[in-house]
Amino acid sequence: MNKKSSKLGILFAGNRLSVALSLLLLAGCTQFNSTKDEDSVHFVSPFAPSEFDELLSFGANMANAPPSSRIQVCRTLLKSRKSTPETGVLLRQMVGRLLSDACGEIPAIMKGVGSIPPESLTDERMQRFVAINIETLKRMQNVSRKLGSLERKQKTVKSVLKSKDANGSKKNETRLLREKLEAIRSMEKHLDESGDSN
Repeated sequence: MNKKSSKLGILFAGNRLSVALSLLLLAGCTQFNSTKDEDSVHFVSPFAPSEFDELLSFGANMANAPPSSRIQVCRTLLKSRKSTPETGVLLRQMVGRLLSDACGEIPAIMKGVGSIPPESLTDERMQRFVAINIETLKRMQNVSRKLGSLERKQKTVKSVLKSKDANGSKKNETRLLREKLEAIRSMEKHLDESGDSN
């Protein structure tokens, strides 16, 4: 009986151990994310940075990059967005647009980010970060509109001033010609008078 009970105890302990290992394996499997290619899987360490940290890191790297590199990154993002409009690409484009005009038109970016399903932005920090970036893009758009309006007004003022200058110079030329004509007439008159007296 003792041998049987000890065997049962070992079996029971073994079963508990296999259940625990199974649970550990299941928990470990949740750390695997399938990529676009369903056959390949990559392991994501529990200590890997979150999507928010990755996006922040992307922004910091882009901020430290020279303008030519930023343009290259933006071109790559635009190509990626055309082929696969993924959330990660849209968010990187949003951050990139703050640092380079080459990352696309602000209204298109805001529309794209606005179409991201709310459930895919579960991280509260990410939601706040997106809200800040979108508001910044709106302000940038307003500033560029105001600048455009000012530039148009400046061009109008310049053209008006040029036409006034042209008119003013014509008036000056006319005045000078009149003065010369009057001087010639007075000389002719003087010559006539001096001729008559002779």
